[in-house]
Amino acid sequence: MNTKRLFFCFVMACTAALSGCGGGGGSGGNMGPGPVRPVDQCIRTSDFGCISSSRYSQEVERLRQIHGDSTDFSNQWGLGAINADRAYAHLELAEGANMTPGQGVTVGLIDTGIDTGHFLFAEDRISEEVLDGAFDELGDKPSHGTAVASVIGAQPTGRANGFHGVAWGADLKMFAISLEDPPLPGTIYRPPALGSSGGDAADARLYRHVLGQDLDILNLSFTTSGLIENYDADVISSSFGQTIAALAQTGVEDKTILVWAAGNANNRACTPGTINCDGSDRRDIEGNLAGSLNANSPEIFAGMMARIEELQGHSIAVAAVDRNGDIAKFSNRCGIAAEWCIAAPGVDVWVAYFGPDTQGNIGRRGIRGPLPNEPLDGTSYAAPMVSGSLAVMKQLFRGQLSNTALVTRLFDTADKSDRYANRATYGQGMLDLGAATSPVRTTSIALGNTVGSSGINIQSTSLRLGGALGDGLGQALAGQEIAAFDSLGAPFWFKLSNFTGTTRGPSSLVRLRELTAQSPITRRTAGRLATFTPARAGGSIEQDLGYGMLRFGYRERPAGPEGGHFMLADNATTLTFTGSNGMSFSTFTAPGFAGRSPTSGVALAWRPFDVPVGFRAGWLAEQATLLGTMATGAFGQLSADAAVTGLETSFEIGRWHLAADAEIGKAHPQIRGGIITRMSSLTTSAFAFNATRRLANGGLIRIALSQPLRVEGGRAALSVPIGRTKDGAVLRQAVSADVAPSGRQIDVSAQWYYPLVNGELRFDAAWMHNPGHNANADPAVRLLAGWRFEF
Repeated sequence: MNTKRLFFCFVMACTAALSGCGGGGGSGGNMGPGPVRPVDQCIRTSDFGCISSSRYSQEVERLRQIHGDSTDFSNQWGLGAINADRAYAHLELAEGANMTPGQGVTVGLIDTGIDTGHFLFAEDRISEEVLDGAFDELGDKPSHGTAVASVIGAQPTGRANGFHGVAWGADLKMFAISLEDPPLPGTIYRPPALGSSGGDAADARLYRHVLGQDLDILNLSFTTSGLIENYDADVISSSFGQTIAALAQTGVEDKTILVWAAGNANNRACTPGTINCDGSDRRDIEGNLAGSLNANSPEIFAGMMARIEELQGHSIAVAAVDRNGDIAKFSNRCGIAAEWCIAAPGVDVWVAYFGPDTQGNIGRRGIRGPLPNEPLDGTSYAAPMVSGSLAVMKQLFRGQLSNTALVTRLFDTADKSDRYANRATYGQGMLDLGAATSPVRTTSIALGNTVGSSGINIQSTSLRLGGALGDGLGQALAGQEIAAFDSLGAPFWFKLSNFTGTTRGPSSLVRLRELTAQSPITRRTAGRLATFTPARAGGSIEQDLGYGMLRFGYRERPAGPEGGHFMLADNATTLTFTGSNGMSFSTFTAPGFAGRSPTSGVALAWRPFDVPVGFRAGWLAEQATLLGTMATGAFGQLSADAAVTGLETSFEIGRWHLAADAEIGKAHPQIRGGIITRMSSLTTSAFAFNATRRLANGGLIRIALSQPLRVEGGRAALSVPIGRTKDGAVLRQAVSADVAPSGRQIDVSAQWYYPLVNGELRFDAAWMHNPGHNANADPAVRLLAGWRFEF
């Protein structure tokens, strides 16, 4: 047996769009699906369109820096401590540069009132109702309610001595009541002896009225003295039964979140020998010996959920931390209410001031306190940090999380590292709004009807479109959102079309290898039309049966137009019988590799002697692709079988050999699982025309016009998750998509083979219109050259 070794020396190759050489080029003509561009999950943004996850992270850091550098932000140090800058970046990317945190969310406050004319408030976002027994504040004493409300809703000032609230876009509803003034330093802490309370009915009426005002969140920066750990459920129920019933909001589908200040009782003067009173080494306000209160738990109302189950899930107690992140000296600890308690900044808090100035003039409006550089301390100001954070969260998640789910997320995303792991002090940990607005652990696309049911990790989801579909499905899905849910059930939105990626055309190396093939005069041999032909690195065994030829082939190439249907079974193992009447029949199977699916089928070709037209038909089945398109993750699994028919003709005109080959097919998709629910039969086509001429010097010139495999028509139906209801049901949108590509790739190519003493010099040039069947793609040019010789 003679052995020939084939060497090909690469000289030059360039495939480029006409807009600039060095680019990737278009989808190719005569190969099945090759390696695909990686699909980078595209995250929807308002101002930048859909951007990659890596760019999204870069934009978050850029916007975070911008927010963090503003004096309105940096003056209120607590905003940085809770990573509000990261949350604002998430919100700005989702809603645009004109976003206002908390917009569309209503936060109620029960407090002393609010100065509706204060320059830090937007008049159209605040309202006040003065309840029975209260008076509209005149500014004759500092307004506690104005200060508390500003931590939530103060507008940015752009001034060096300004600040803004956590959620300055929220709507604030103030319900003014009469509250006692804070105790003077040294005042003895005297918890009440609970029993039947005459004020219970009045308090219940108050809360029922306020909670009936369509509030998302209710801030309660006051409490009733008495550490919750010292009262059991029976005593509390007998004292506050009607109030508890009002706060429990029984029968309300989405309960208003109650945010309570834990209390400022720690280290208060107390009577030595009484419960929770340590030592006797200080003096009270009257000069008597006193101890220091060890406030191990919140005050009664702030910690009531620890004793009363009906209040759990929508109630939060808030302890205060200082600038160092340590529990503030004055703050009650979380104690027995740790499960429903969180820590937030409550020291050196900048606030809106409404009250008298140092000369006693009433109604002064300003920032911080009655004197310059006098910020305020207290859990009263830590609580609105939490209330404002909940408003930002509710806005970002488009109101799709229930209020109880927001509370759960707030707790689950709190910083529990290092000192914040001390539950007795910090409860659930330190508030982290940045983490609360970021995906937690894995993000999945739901396949079931409820959040938390079966789902597919978003990172494993892609639809790798084969060349036949081009940009069709991607274009049909343009603008369509898809929601994915993190491990806590929060929705995050992505652009569905960017989970699709198109296959590259044949690489330059593949094109170079094709250039080494035998001179392509014709595939018709001895009057027969082949179904498969030997490949470059393949082989075959033939046996003459007398009435026909039987051939076993390895790594054979399908016949038909370049880029046609049977190219999906390139490098096939074949068994072919060719009869003496010009008919050829093959069975074939091709392994799956390099992004291709295992494919098998049968092919029949018939062209009688001396007849210029031949006929080809066949059937092929793809096990894991649909015309080269591969789905993974939430797109489910695709497979298909296709019936193909084609005509071929070749003839001589002078010294030119002319040939034409055309195919049409009908593919029948099979869909298993995933968001693609149905796909119709797909009509397909491919064709090629070429003219080849032998030159006098033994060389060859060849000109070709071809269209690679293209879907001419078909539709897909998808059920796309677009969000969730508050009770966890997945919202879906039915999408009907035309899968035919937007353009039609036409390849015009020319090859010139020039014989040398040692081998043959070869050149190949091609121009591609609408590469990848994409009407928006720039034309592409391919130039190849090389030297081929054998020995």
